[in-house]
Amino acid sequence: MIFEILELFYMIENNVFVYWPIHFLFFLVAATIIRGALSRRYKPYSTGLDRKNVKVTVLIPEFNEEIEIFERCIKSAVANRPDEIIVIYDDGRKEIEQIARKYGAKTVNTLVFSSTEKLGKRASLALGWLMAKGDIVVQLDSDTVMKPHTIEELVKPFSDPKVVGVQGHPQLFRTGERIPYLFGQIIELSRDVVSRFLNGEMIVIDGKIAAYRREFLVKHANDFLTEAWDGRKIALADDRALTFLANIEGHRTVYQSTAEAMSAAQPTLVKFIYQQLRWARSGYLYLIKDLKSGLFFRSTRKYRFQMLMYLLAPISFTAAWMQTVIANVHVVGEVGSFLEAALTYNLPVTAVSVVVFVFGIVLTTQFSLRGMGVSTRSLHINLLEYIAMGLLGLFVIYPLFIYSMLTYKNVTQWLTR
Repeated sequence: MIFEILELFYMIENNVFVYWPIHFLFFLVAATIIRGALSRRYKPYSTGLDRKNVKVTVLIPEFNEEIEIFERCIKSAVANRPDEIIVIYDDGRKEIEQIARKYGAKTVNTLVFSSTEKLGKRASLALGWLMAKGDIVVQLDSDTVMKPHTIEELVKPFSDPKVVGVQGHPQLFRTGERIPYLFGQIIELSRDVVSRFLNGEMIVIDGKIAAYRREFLVKHANDFLTEAWDGRKIALADDRALTFLANIEGHRTVYQSTAEAMSAAQPTLVKFIYQQLRWARSGYLYLIKDLKSGLFFRSTRKYRFQMLMYLLAPISFTAAWMQTVIANVHVVGEVGSFLEAALTYNLPVTAVSVVVFVFGIVLTTQFSLRGMGVSTRSLHINLLEYIAMGLLGLFVIYPLFIYSMLTYKNVTQWLTR
């Protein structure tokens, strides 16, 4: 961002045209302002379906979860007083069964079906749908802890018969290293704004905490279980698949920001990177599915805007730096001279470059978040952490998105468990 600002100053100062800063103006400035402005129109359901008038099943699929975190998860479910809790555990651990039964949950050990191969998250969910007695099924990741009254808030939008899926409002709690926690929390804070922006037709109802009509889930169980791409069964993106099925039938998928929960951040940087790889591959896969099915063209302008801005931004960024470094390489030196002349201190070029880079990271992050109305004040991010996340974004996450685009067909591995 900072270099493109300097290029704009250079063009104005020297009255020359270098290039149209499309990535800066459109993918960063315009996208941030549009999302932020439209998201402010959002209002959660303050009234709606009364929890007393509907049966609710909480469904928790589990595999290799930390015992302490899993117990917190199921305790939070009990505190929300659903009609039943079902735990489908795919690792065969006795501790999981003991904790679940301690809190009155029904349990299924999937290893009774096969002692050598786990059932997988999709099949675990589908099994839970068939067992459920509730009209509404709340799907809760085994590392997610609901706040009080979350279920009461989740069911309110179902007063609208067109609504089949509702996303809750997850944030993160720290479980390990600070950088993956900070980066993950910034993603969740940004998702809150994007979800407000998309309300009515979500791109994905986040699987951390989601609610669906059971009749919709059962109807589409076979499509959900047999979904494949290029001859290979899709193992990941269960939440994206359900949202796709809802949207393509013309149902409403909505966001209920008052249905709050806390989910475990990835404990290590490596696991965080694998998580981002899985999410990015899912995004590109379903962009193609949206295009092939025609859903993309039937969707709202906000839906299409968000899909393109999110998934094409890495391509735009690549074009921007290639144009600067390759096509306009002479401008780099001229901008450097322009900057040096503007400074009152005679600093070495390396020092100036470092200052510009660090300032650019902080400026880009703050503009992107504050432009959408997101505050990171509660995270207490220091300068070194900003630099670390900037380096991570530029040299890891950005190349990872390009790699995900090229390998989007690799959808058979979960990667983080």
